Amino acid sequence: MTTTLEPVTETLLDNVASLWVQRRAMVAAPHVRLADLVRLDERLEASLEAGLARGLPFARRVAQDQVDQPELAFAACWLAVVHGRPSYLGSIAADDPASAIAALAFAHPDPARRAIGALHVSGEAVLRAVAIAALGARRADPGEALDRALADPAVPVRASASRVAGQLGRVDLRPRVIAAMAEDDPECRFQAAWAAARLGASEPLGVLATIARAEGPRADAALAMLLRRLPLAEANAWLAEFARRLPARRRSLIRAAGVVGDPRYIPWLLDRMQAPEEARLAGEALCLITGLDLAYLDLDGDRPEGFQSGPNDDPEDENVALDEDGDLPWPDARKLPDWWGRHQGHFPAGTAFFLGRPKEHADWLGALSDAFQRQRLAAAIELALRRPSAALFEARARGRAQRQQLAGAAGRKG
Repeated sequence: MTTTLEPVTETLLDNVASLWVQRRAMVAAPHVRLADLVRLDERLEASLEAGLARGLPFARRVAQDQVDQPELAFAACWLAVVHGRPSYLGSIAADDPASAIAALAFAHPDPARRAIGALHVSGEAVLRAVAIAALGARRADPGEALDRALADPAVPVRASASRVAGQLGRVDLRPRVIAAMAEDDPECRFQAAWAAARLGASEPLGVLATIARAEGPRADAALAMLLRRLPLAEANAWLAEFARRLPARRRSLIRAAGVVGDPRYIPWLLDRMQAPEEARLAGEALCLITGLDLAYLDLDGDRPEGFQSGPNDDPEDENVALDEDGDLPWPDARKLPDWWGRHQGHFPAGTAFFLGRPKEHADWLGALSDAFQRQRLAAAIELALRRPSAALFEARARGRAQRQQLAGAAGRKG
């Protein structure tokens, strides 16, 4: 039952919930840069600290209200962590593991460490899985505890453990992760294959290919990892076969063209820009290869007249799904072919490019610092594949922490 709150507290709760919903969208958005994330994080942190200053009674209220307002679950978990109330955290985490993992990743080290320790020894599998996943999100190596998690009797814990082994660059656990690809559970199998591929093994490529050809929720993630691991010629051949066998998976193919990075796909991407339902996605793939910023270079255009996507004002229209390309610019299908005609000599086919540079000479740290968020996520994976024993850069972490890590990496590089 929702508690009646003072107006000032209602305003604070609404603010925290709104900022969290924004952040959850921003970390996977195509139009957001690290600077945008830093600014939003500062506002979110200020609101959370204002709630913390109201003491434990406020935390109890938030924990009660999140039952009716799921967008408050993150704040409720965060307050439970910093107040040292594992029972509050556990009850919410059991229903909303993602919010609990996010809160544990966002919290300061000492309270997060204590909360994770309490969850680690829980008798509930979902809470043990949250603990392992939170350590992965914080890039905090649990040592032997990760070995034990890989043998946990519960499927969710084993799946989380495989993912975290990949995130942390635990190449010593590669044989264990490879063995986990034989799991019956599809999520365990995917996470093990993803992690083993990230750790440099060749055995998972066949498993990733099988998942990529399927229609499951992990198909595109498996496809992206597979194509990044294959040599360019093999990736192109595999993608050509994929296109022949599964022509209806056009959106997957468009994304995959950007992942592979071969300019041979650019004429095809320009052709896809003629189809309004695919134009923006094709523009994003082209930008991932070439490094173009369509809006900055005035290469974006207007929404096609009459094109409808996502919800509209028609009460009889049953389409209530959000437009998944809604934050992408519309590419100007007239200007871009001219641009390509002038610049294609800089992009020879048969070379993999990332943001305008051949991948073998790409500025991964520069991309992590300045590119758009989805490009940053791609850069993190690409860099991790080149450094199997290093932790995967977490491009969804606190913005300020990311900046500090990147500054340190730039200093070491220099």
